[in-house]
Amino acid sequence: MAALGALLALSAMPMAAAQTAEGFLTVSSTPPAKVIIDDHDSGKTTPVEGMRLAVGDHKLTLVNGNVKRTLGFTITAGQTTRLKINL
Repeated sequence: MAALGALLALSAMPMAAAQTAEGFLTVSSTPPAKVIIDDHDSGKTTPVEGMRLAVGDHKLTLVNGNVKRTLGFTITAGQTTRLKINL
């Protein structure tokens, strides 16, 4: 029964509080490249718009053939981080 009470308490949290734990990434590159976030293949190729990510520091790796570029970026709650990269 305590688990049900905890679940009800979580469901009563304001939506704004739940949404602030995320932000968005928009990334483009020349030439287009495979997008890897935090060492996980996103399955996407640039350009990518509005990818949801947890707030905090992340690592972006772009791969096009033998060319690979890695950089850090930060996601802020409710904001879009925009990156434009030349490989």
